[in-house]
Amino acid sequence: MLPHTLVNKWVKSLLVLSILTYLLFISKTVSLRGADDDQVFLSIFNSGHIIDILVHRFNSWSGRFSLELLMTSTIGYPILWEVGIPISVAAVCYSCSKISGFRPTVVPFAFALILFATMPYQINIDASWWITGFYNYLLPTAVALYVFSVCYSGEGGSFKKIVCALLCFYFPYMEQAGLAFVVAMIFFICYQGRMLSRFNLVITLLVIINLIICLKAPGNEKRFALEVWRWYPQYQTYGLINKLSLGFDKLHQLMTFRYNIPLIALMISAFYVRCSYSGMRNSTKCALFIIATFISISIANSLTGLFSGGFIFNSATVDATRWSAGKVYISYFYIFAVISSLFLVLIDLVMNAKSNCTPIIAMLIGFMTVTMLGLSPTVYASGYRVDFIFEIMCIISCMSIISSSANGK
Repeated sequence: MLPHTLVNKWVKSLLVLSILTYLLFISKTVSLRGADDDQVFLSIFNSGHIIDILVHRFNSWSGRFSLELLMTSTIGYPILWEVGIPISVAAVCYSCSKISGFRPTVVPFAFALILFATMPYQINIDASWWITGFYNYLLPTAVALYVFSVCYSGEGGSFKKIVCALLCFYFPYMEQAGLAFVVAMIFFICYQGRMLSRFNLVITLLVIINLIICLKAPGNEKRFALEVWRWYPQYQTYGLINKLSLGFDKLHQLMTFRYNIPLIALMISAFYVRCSYSGMRNSTKCALFIIATFISISIANSLTGLFSGGFIFNSATVDATRWSAGKVYISYFYIFAVISSLFLVLIDLVMNAKSNCTPIIAMLIGFMTVTMLGLSPTVYASGYRVDFIFEIMCIISCMSIISSSANGK
């Protein structure tokens, strides 16, 4: 027993050292960009009229008042975001571990960090390592996950609950984080039933109120009209189905990224756990086959790029030159089959008591946060940072499946 104990201590010590090294590396490599939004918000910081400018922006351009207040008040102090970015990464990994059912110890934290570090570079470079992206994506997502983990666990004294209540006036001003939180809390409240916590209800109501304020800000409505003409003039003629189709096109692009390790890890974990016990229906066998092809093609595409632009892994977004190409819709159909197969397997795991509902809800939220981008004319202009929450949901789902399997659920 003693040699095993020593080995475990050495492994954990090595993991702690690796974690600290990675977080320190992040802290030492982030910096303000020489152009774009970093300089815009830095100029507001230096103006001496932060509140006046933000009020004007709230009425004419953006509803993210709370996010921008924190950003413009601190962006001029490098030490704050040099420390804040690695702390936010650590908070995300801690909360993912806790929500997925693990005790927040070194090993699950390290696994969450590995998945976080290996999400597509195009996403992390703008959502985490870009200073403006940190304030608008990483930080509010970390806060939302932390608040949800407190609500989900039911732990925490009065001080922690007060902190969570105050944070509800911050993170809902990042629309995706706020909406994802509300959807997750609605599912959780329904699950609680008569055991409903008044604290959870108050938190949910606070988030809904602040999310509505953000979405209905005068600046958001004015910006929407301006962005239509700037990015997508024909957008105003589209119906709901057309807009959701744009969102699915964005989702299709995300799922065919090279090196999308969190998504691949989720597929592998679902495939492995379902294959570990018998009693498969034909529909489950078909779903597992489709997932197996996706895993194989994703890995091969990541290593070689062989399938990029092909019939079933056509990762380019649709445009005026490609919308009628048959291979676009073949690739659409394949990805839709992969998504359907994933949910079929996840539901099968729940029905056979091999997992809880967390992976299903997390992936519903993940797919929703990407598809809803089609409701904005900047669906393609926002880049890849808007896919950040999807990747976090993949991490939570993957870890939740592994946690349930490890606990013998």
